[in-house]
Amino acid sequence: SQEMNTLFRFWSHFLRDSFNKKMYSEFKRLALEDAKSNYRYGLECLFRFYSYGLEKKFRKETFADFQELTKWDVEQGDLYGLEKFWAYLFYNKTKLPRDLRIDSDLQQRLDQFKSVDDFKKANRERRNSLASASEDGARALHNQKALADAGQVIPSQ
Repeated sequence: SQEMNTLFRFWSHFLRDSFNKKMYSEFKRLALEDAKSNYRYGLECLFRFYSYGLEKKFRKETFADFQELTKWDVEQGDLYGLEKFWAYLFYNKTKLPRDLRIDSDLQQRLDQFKSVDDFKKANRERRNSLASASEDGARALHNQKALADAGQVIPSQ
């Protein structure tokens, strides 16, 4: 809803300067709940909070959530979280804690991308692949319906 979009956008900005653990937990819970129902706006606001909020003030626990949610997003077949995570690491190289550990599976995914353009290309390929699969599915459904209709018209022997 428009109200939830406003709330997600508010949390994404407000929590960067005035972190509140309870508010953050609610933000994360609702964004994930929506994402599981295929509504990603809250999740995208959460990723923006992570990338810009951690840039302002690094919190180890929040960074761990960023990693976990990024891995989950990739498992769902999306690259938005990975792109935000990559950009955060890329643009904050000098500010990151020395003892920072990146999950090895996530690091393997990150290593496939050297620039923001690599993400644009991967997203374009993903959209084309999804469109092609959708067309193939529609064609198969049409063929099944045509065969079913033909079976009703032509009696089998």
